Amino acid sequence: MVKTVALALLTASVVLAGPIRDEYFKTRDELEKMKDTPEMRKQFLETNIQRSLRRLLVRYFSYPNPEKVKIDSSNYERSEKDELTYYFRYEDYVGFMTFSNNPEYYYAVPREEKILQKPKKQENK
Repeated sequence: MVKTVALALLTASVVLAGPIRDEYFKTRDELEKMKDTPEMRKQFLETNIQRSLRRLLVRYFSYPNPEKVKIDSSNYERSEKDELTYYFRYEDYVGFMTFSNNPEYYYAVPREEKILQKPKKQENK
């Protein structure tokens, strides 16, 4: 008897919560669709690459002003073989970053990274 009453109450609460729940999921989906534009994905990707590059420069080269590092589409390119690998160029540095998740959608730290500093050309005297 108690189980029957509990089941009836549970069923009634699910029915009553339906329209609000549906409105929640509809609103959430609309907000996600608004965020999922090519411009937003590009901005998110560039933010991930920029943060990762700043971290690399400081860690490996004690870069003095990481907050001044800016990335735009001319500084990086996606690998043709692996869509989670990006090659970058910044000042005298080149390298790559491989992410575990798609950096266009998720904040991510690279799982694999390599950065090299180009040698400075010496003038012959």
